Amino acid sequence: MIAIGITATDTDLGKTVVSGALAAALNMRGIKTGVFKPAASGCVKMADGRLLSTDADFLMTCAGIDKNEHDQVVPYVMEDALSPAQASRLAGVNIRPQVMVEKAAKMIAGKQVTVVEGVGGISAPLTDDYLVKDFFKEINVPIIVVVKSILGNINHAVLTVEYAKNHGLNVLGLIVNCWDENTAGVLGKSNLYYYEKLTGLPILGKLPCLPEKIIKEGDVAEIAAIVEKSVALDKIIELAGGKANE
Repeated sequence: MIAIGITATDTDLGKTVVSGALAAALNMRGIKTGVFKPAASGCVKMADGRLLSTDADFLMTCAGIDKNEHDQVVPYVMEDALSPAQASRLAGVNIRPQVMVEKAAKMIAGKQVTVVEGVGGISAPLTDDYLVKDFFKEINVPIIVVVKSILGNINHAVLTVEYAKNHGLNVLGLIVNCWDENTAGVLGKSNLYYYEKLTGLPILGKLPCLPEKIIKEGDVAEIAAIVEKSVALDKIIELAGGKANE
């Protein structure tokens, strides 16, 4: 039973896509795969009034988890697209860190490998006094940082990694999202060089932008095939403390 935390240098860099893609690849290998997200904002209100986290829905599809387990995958959902701390305040929801920790631990204990997606960046507030880094540290999982090879992201990557390390987190490496080898220029390729040089960490994958069609259709097999070609999944499993053939 191992778990891998996924964070990013900012919001909207593809944490959910990367998390789901890793879960899909693990699932297609026949590994009993778990997924978890401590809280989600910007959720969709359904006809019956309940809130659906589309992030959690995608993660469950990729991991092969029944949609009835939505509340076990993401314990807190809010409608406003704000930090969980602020969104929960507006919604009158009392986020309790211990609930997130206990539900994450239960998911991890019941699966061979669990992908735990954070919220926003590593210092995003889940409550006023409890940040994403606190959650990752409390559940004791190593993390991977999602980056994009864009202008300014070297700085964000270095700061994210150093901040995480300074708070006692084990950072395994980075995954570059939306990478295209055929169109990458000097900026893109130099970013990859400096990501590794300045953080001292390996790039564990260069995931291309997944076609919107396969994301919407939840084509787990196709997503997994792309991951197997572009991400060092065996190495990630081993770095996280597991065995590549488990």
